[in-house]
Formats: sequence, C-alpha cells, structure tokens
Amino acid sequence: MKQKIVIAGPKVHGVGYRPFLIALADEFDITKFSVYNSEEDGKQIVIAKADAEDAQLGAFIDALQSRKPKKADVSGIRKEPFEGRVPSIVRTSMLSMSSQLAKGIDAIESINGKMDLMLNKQDLTIGKLDKMLDKQDQMLDKQDETTAEIRDLRDDMVHHSNTERLGRMEKDIRVIKSKIGIRQH
Repeated sequence: MKQKIVIAGPKVHGVGYRPFLIALADEFDITKFSVYNSEEDGKQIVIAKADAEDAQLGAFIDALQSRKPKKADVSGIRKEPFEGRVPSIVRTSMLSMSSQLAKGIDAIESINGKMDLMLNKQDLTIGKLDKMLDKQDQMLDKQDETTAEIRDLRDDMVHHSNTERLGRMEKDIRVIKSKIGIRQH
C-alpha cells in the first residue's frame, strides 16, 4: 500500500522532522520511503511518501499521531492514497544526510564569519587598550616630573627658609653685641 502523509503546522520545518521520520520509518521496517519539506497555502508542511504493507504503514501512522520532534508544533496530520514511485529509504537517508551536512557547513561558515568579526573587534579593543596604556605611561612620566619639580621646590624653600633664618639670627646677634658693647669685626 502506498500513502502520502502530510504533516502541517506552524513549526514543522527546521526542527529535525525529516531525520525523525526516516528513523521512524526504519523502526517500522518501511524500506520504500521519502520525505521533504514544502508549503501549502503559505504554511509549512512535511510530506512523506511510503510504500509498505498495510500493518507496517498503519503502525507508522499511529506512531506519528503520538510522536514528533521536541520543537515541532503540529496542527494536523492527514494521509491520502498515492500513486507513483517511492525511492528506497537508503536513498532518502543519504539525501537527508547530505542536506543536513550542507546546513551544518553553512552554520560553520556563519560561525566562522562571526568569529572573524569578533576577532577583528577584539583586535580593535586591544589597539585601544594599547593606546590607553601609552597615555597612562605618559601620565605617569608627567607625574614623576611633577613630583621631582615639587621636591626641588621644597628643597629650595627649605634652603631659602634656612638662609633667611640664618640671616635673621646674624642680625639679632649683631644687635645684641652692639647693645652689650662687643665690637664687631
């Protein structure tokens, strides 16, 4: 018996429905099976075609009613008779694997592009940090220069203060000597 099974819903694409259906068909020993994504009236659908014994196909369809991929959102499953060729599940599996690998390669390329962008941003950040550190080094050098100037000024002030004090002391000594009558040289 050949059946076309249409699974419709808001989210039946991009959730692993095709690999899920291939594994389920294999579980029920359905050797002629195909599956692909499509759209119907602008909505997502997954179409499976199977050629198997009535009992196998009935058990497969019963399982579809209660099982689905975790992230799938299914609004309905319908079956209808189908006339035409159904490829082997092996061929369908190989095509599905190729499709999944292509998606994986696209994802890796996307990740690589994002990594390159992140590395470029990181390089820019490092460049900015280097400039900031250079400015910080310049500020520290300026701080050292300022500190040295302040020390020099302090030393000058101490020396000047000492000289001034010494001058006052000598003047006071002269005044005292003159008052007590000691001659100065």
